[in-house]
This record gives sequence, C-alpha cells and structure tokens, in this order.
Amino acid sequence: MVGGSGLLASLGLIQTVQDWDLVIDSEAEVEGEGGRRVGPTLAVEQVLAAMGLPHQRRERSGIFRTSAALKVEAGDHSIDVLVGFALESQGRLVSIPARPGHMWRGLRMARPEEWLAAYRLMGRAERAEALQRHLGR
Repeated sequence: MVGGSGLLASLGLIQTVQDWDLVIDSEAEVEGEGGRRVGPTLAVEQVLAAMGLPHQRRERSGIFRTSAALKVEAGDHSIDVLVGFALESQGRLVSIPARPGHMWRGLRMARPEEWLAAYRLMGRAERAEALQRHLGR
C-alpha cells in the first residue's frame, strides 16, 4: 500500500510528493525465487534486483522500529519500502498495519486512519491535523 505523502496527495491534502512510502506487512512468508518460501524483506529485495532498481537497507533510528526499511532509487523519485512499519511510543512498539484503502491513479493507497496514528506518533502535527480534518474527527 502507498502511504505517507503519496496518501496525502491522493486525498488532495498536499500538492507535491517528496518520496513514496510503500508499506508492506511482515507477518507471512511469500514465494520467492525458485518457488521457495522467504520472508517479505528478502522477497522485496529479489523483486527490486530483478527490476534493476538499486536499493539499500536503512538503519533503525529514533522512534522508527520498522522490521526493514529499504531506500529505492527509481530515476526521478525515491521510494521507501517499509516492511512491518512500526514506531516506538512511551517504551512500547506500535505497529502501523498496511490495510488497503482507496485506489488512486492505479495505486492501492493505505488507509488514512493508520497514517493519522503514525503522523501523531512521529510528531508530524500538520500532516496529522490534515488527515484528522479529512476524516471529520
């Protein structure tokens, strides 16, 4: 699912997307190269390699406790692939699920409710308030 500023743009809340956040849940194994079962991070890396997209794993920092974060350079834009998106708040782990929301320009967007929670935890008040207004809360 596409979250972050891509989600905000899909809702008409911002005009420009700086980078694209692609969120993927991390619970299940999937079929990887050669038909063997692999974890979602390895599966994503295999797909990126097959597409010829350079990427690098990002280290955890601050409150971010995502299972894996991959930075993908895709020409004129960058993509952050977040596998098992999670944040730390008051000493506990808060998972931000990748639940399907609306379609926009052929892309499945994440649900605004999850990103409202994420932006609040990240201290991104302006974005959280925009989503809150959009949701009528």
